[in-house]
Amino acid sequence: MAGLLCSAAAEAQQATAQKADDAFGQRIGQESIGLYSESLVRGFNLQEAGNYRLDGAYFVRAANPSDAVVESMQVKVGPNALDLDFPAPSGLVEYRLIPGERERTKLELGFQHLSDSNPRPYLRLHAARQSKDRDASLAVGFIGTHSARYIFGNEAEYYGLGLVPRLRLGDRWQLTGLLTRYEHRYQADVGFTPADMQPLPEPDRLKYLGQPWSRYDTRNSAYGAIAATAARDNAWDYRVSSLFSGVNRPRSDLNLFDAVTPQGQADAAIVVARGRRIDAWGHEAMASYDWTGERRRHELTLLARLRRSSYRNPRVDYLAIGPVSILDGRVPVVLPDAATSTAQSSAAIDQYELGLGWQYLDQRGYALNLGARRAAIDQIARPVSGPSQSRSSQAWLYNASAVVPLGERWTGFIATTRGIEEGVTAPENASNRFEVLAPILARQNELGLRWQARPDLALLAMAFEIEKPSPGFDDASAYRYLTEVSHRGIELSLAGNLSERLSLIAGLTRMRLRLRGELVDAAEIGERPLGRSAEQALLSLNYRVAGLPGLSLDADANYYGPRPADALNRFRTPGYTLVNLGARYRFDRHGTPAALRLRVYNAGNRYAWAAGTSGIQTYEPERRIVLSLTLGD
Repeated sequence: MAGLLCSAAAEAQQATAQKADDAFGQRIGQESIGLYSESLVRGFNLQEAGNYRLDGAYFVRAANPSDAVVESMQVKVGPNALDLDFPAPSGLVEYRLIPGERERTKLELGFQHLSDSNPRPYLRLHAARQSKDRDASLAVGFIGTHSARYIFGNEAEYYGLGLVPRLRLGDRWQLTGLLTRYEHRYQADVGFTPADMQPLPEPDRLKYLGQPWSRYDTRNSAYGAIAATAARDNAWDYRVSSLFSGVNRPRSDLNLFDAVTPQGQADAAIVVARGRRIDAWGHEAMASYDWTGERRRHELTLLARLRRSSYRNPRVDYLAIGPVSILDGRVPVVLPDAATSTAQSSAAIDQYELGLGWQYLDQRGYALNLGARRAAIDQIARPVSGPSQSRSSQAWLYNASAVVPLGERWTGFIATTRGIEEGVTAPENASNRFEVLAPILARQNELGLRWQARPDLALLAMAFEIEKPSPGFDDASAYRYLTEVSHRGIELSLAGNLSERLSLIAGLTRMRLRLRGELVDAAEIGERPLGRSAEQALLSLNYRVAGLPGLSLDADANYYGPRPADALNRFRTPGYTLVNLGARYRFDRHGTPAALRLRVYNAGNRYAWAAGTSGIQTYEPERRIVLSLTLGD
């Protein structure tokens, strides 16, 4: 069904350098564009929802799969999620592995801070080789830098290496393997909370305010296999996958500055966390049979899934530092060996699903997608002290959508989905920090229209509603589910070519965010959820310069609306707009495609604060100039 709604936009995608057919979110390599990202969709954090797929297979993500093996990412929401088997509420993120259907080498060398005395180089490599009979291939990838600087002035380094072998078995089967390792080490991030809801000052964004010994060290791994048949009409198709995602974090500290005044005075502390680990397995088996005729197509799908996640929470200490000034940057250094805690809690979640789905499509453009699943969840929590706690639950999940042609250029759709989303993790400023909350049920309804203004220009308009339990802080500062939240909104997307040389991607989201429950009725918390923006907009232009083949200029502006900064909604961080500018020059170097790319992020050097869902605020990074040279394709 997504083909009906997006075929013309796909033509526009090939005609534009931005390679996006709507405004909802896509990333190719390190460049992304869209209203949403792989972590934030329709106001919700997908890192908490856990709605991810890897090359179409079920993927329980403990951490992002390394860019060493990921070629691209797309946010599946609205019309481009309609033909998914068993879609999820709040949207879904699809990762695509580096391909191996042809031999290729693509090398990217870049500098992340070109205007600095230390430009911070990085390297990115994707390559693929095939056997002589083309039945086997191996794609390899590498990303890394020995020196990076993040938004708080913290120093970092990262390295990722991955392998994607593929083997053709007989006429129909292909086996895809995955093996990747990613190591990331940097000085721990910094968070701020204001005093009495006062505006925060503007400390030097290049001055690191955290403890020099504080660390955030992570070792992420992913491996597994996907076996699938090539699609064939009027026959059974199969896919079996088993994918692992793991995180081992020897350290995951956070520097906190509480009660920050407009003059820069604050109470400093650091959360020292040692020995955190998350392991997640996702197993899936699918079988589908289609009946394809001259005028219509039916497809029946059978599904079985098993998810197993285990969490070892870190040993945590809270070290108070005392009064400091974040404007003069003189923060006393405490001794790291003052942290002595050894207690660790753990948790485990098993989830089982059986499902049945049916899709229908006819030549006039009418389409249906229906699915039902029975899910069971077993959860066990092992606290630091006291007996283990376990709970089991079962639920029916469903999805239904319909596409209706409304004219030569108009198409409408309607959809509803009920699904299970992973439990969130309590933030560092909670009394139960790092505790894993129980999975929840979420529901989403959508209604949309598509207008194909021209073959290479399309407008999408959608209305949606998402409802789910919402976590917050109780009287003991513990983070747990307290209320229900609903996000009701509209989305607009315009994407395509305005002229032979000028292409456009524009998007807008406006939502009504509301909490419901006893705490809201008693005025103990406000109606608006903490740290969520109800408005977001994007305008992106790409122009291919006349008379200079290969040269294109681009600019995009992203608006982020105000966010409630406290639970009672007494204060909001202001909305702000960030502007990015860029240029790309494509050329041929001795028969090898090449591209020189310049990108200026936050070109206006805008200073802006934004509140998070835990109440901790962070600022946008300073202006950053990135230059890269890419050889190959």
